[in-house]
Amino acid sequence: MQTEKMLVRTEATYSDDRSHRYLLHREWDVKKPKALIIMTNPSTAGTIALDFTTLYILNNITQLGYGSVTIANLVSKITLRLSVKDDMEAENENFDQIVKAAQKADKVIIAWGRIGDTSVKVKVVQDKLLARLEPYKEKLCEIGNAGGQSGFHPLAPQIRSNWILNPYEIPVPLTVKEEKQPKPKAKSKSKSQEAKAANTDGPDTNEHDCSIPSVPDKITEQQPQKEAAK
Repeated sequence: MQTEKMLVRTEATYSDDRSHRYLLHREWDVKKPKALIIMTNPSTAGTIALDFTTLYILNNITQLGYGSVTIANLVSKITLRLSVKDDMEAENENFDQIVKAAQKADKVIIAWGRIGDTSVKVKVVQDKLLARLEPYKEKLCEIGNAGGQSGFHPLAPQIRSNWILNPYEIPVPLTVKEEKQPKPKAKSKSKSQEAKAANTDGPDTNEHDCSIPSVPDKITEQQPQKEAAK
C-alpha cells in the first residue's frame, strides 16, 4: 500500500473591495516550470472553490508537467459575463499584475479564445495588454489540438482533456490595421454626368456648375479575424 500526499498552495490577489480579482495562483511543485494563463474575466473560482474552467486548467497543466499555474484575465472585474468598461485605474492595475506574473512564468498562455473577432472593444483591450507583454513574446503560446487548430479557450470541447501548446504570434493592432487601409477613391463621372456638365444651353450656363460632385466609396471597417470567453 502506498499513500501519496501533496500540498497545494493557493493564493488570490483581489482589489480592496474584492470586486476585482487580478490573479489566482496554485502551486504544488516548486521544482517544476511555472505557467501563466490569461483568459477573459474572473467568475466564481477562489482560493477553495473551483469552477469548471479552473478544473480543466489544473488537469491539463499538470499533464504538461508544470508545477504551478497563475490565472489572470483580460478584465479583472468579477462577473459571470464579460463587460468591457472604461476604467483605466482598474485596467492599469490588472495589467501591472499580469506583467509581474509574466516575468516569473516560464510560459504565458493566451487563452481568451476568439472573442476579439466579434468585439472591437475587446480587441482594443487585447492589443493594449499584448503591447505590455511584448518583452515576453518568446514565452507566449496558445492552446491547440491534434488537428492543427489553435487559439482555444479552456472550456472549448475540442481541447478540454488534451492541450497542445503552440507558439503565439502577437497580431497586428487594430489601430495599425486601420491606418494601412487604402484611401477611398472618388468615383469617375458617368457619361450622362459629363454631358450634363458640358451643356452650354443658354447664356447663364457658365455661371452655374451643373456637374454632380463625386462620392467616395464607403469603407467597411475590417473586423480582426481572430471564441469566446469565460
